[in-house]
Amino acid sequence: MRFLPMLLVLLLAGTSPVAAQVADDKTVVPGVRIGRWTLMTSIPELLRMNGPPIGRPSVVPTLVPGATWYSWDSLGIAAGAHDRSYTAYLAIYAGDYAAPRGVGIRASRNAVLAAYGEPTYEGDLFVQERTVTVLAYDKIGLAYFLHNDVVQVLMIFHPGNLQHLIISC
Repeated sequence: MRFLPMLLVLLLAGTSPVAAQVADDKTVVPGVRIGRWTLMTSIPELLRMNGPPIGRPSVVPTLVPGATWYSWDSLGIAAGAHDRSYTAYLAIYAGDYAAPRGVGIRASRNAVLAAYGEPTYEGDLFVQERTVTVLAYDKIGLAYFLHNDVVQVLMIFHPGNLQHLIISC
């Protein structure tokens, strides 16, 4: 009978809601992480976590041409780096990930602006015969890439590093 309370505590501790949240986390934290992938995660660690890169998103590599990009199409995520040990950018191009104000893939331009206000930078890129509009927020490390006013790619980067994107500020 004395062991029953202890057994109950051990069982409850083993089913921690925090552990469950990490596995299914679809949260984008600007300048920090997308789900379980963080900007502090090294490229070798991302390769261990996700396996070899599979696929290459059509738009993401053109966003930061000086970076090497690793993409996992089955996860809808890509990581960019200037060297193999440092993840400088994380981008999502599929899935139901969303930034803190609920703005994710397939959101409208108006939703981005309503949630975050005027961007630090706004401009157009021409990628594969398409116009891609960039809305970047340098102070928080967040950029949205839209085609026809709909978010196609959401990228995080280290705050204050907007100048490293192809965008010339």
